[in-house]
Amino acid sequence: MTPPAGTPLWAVILIAVVPSLATVIVAVIQSRQIRGLRDQQLATKCEITNDHQAPLRVDMDEKHEKVMDAIDALRADMNGEFKTVNERISNSEREHLQLREEIRELRREEP
Repeated sequence: MTPPAGTPLWAVILIAVVPSLATVIVAVIQSRQIRGLRDQQLATKCEITNDHQAPLRVDMDEKHEKVMDAIDALRADMNGEFKTVNERISNSEREHLQLREEIRELRREEP
């Protein structure tokens, strides 16, 4: 394919280079993505096969400790909620008894 007559040389070169440049840019982006995936796969493999420096028992103990801390935090939150609910119930019962006592007093005062 020949360019139209009178097309400058720089335009012809630019038209020829742009698709090649785009191909190179796409290849570089894909290469980086593939390298990132490989790094993730290697990290996962090291965790699964325990190829890293820490012994497996230490890893398990750390994970166990994190889980137990989360459970303790959840238990503390739940106990706080139960305490709040119990306090509300106690306050309601106390107010109910006070109202009943006031009603009795009002009935006694009536002639």
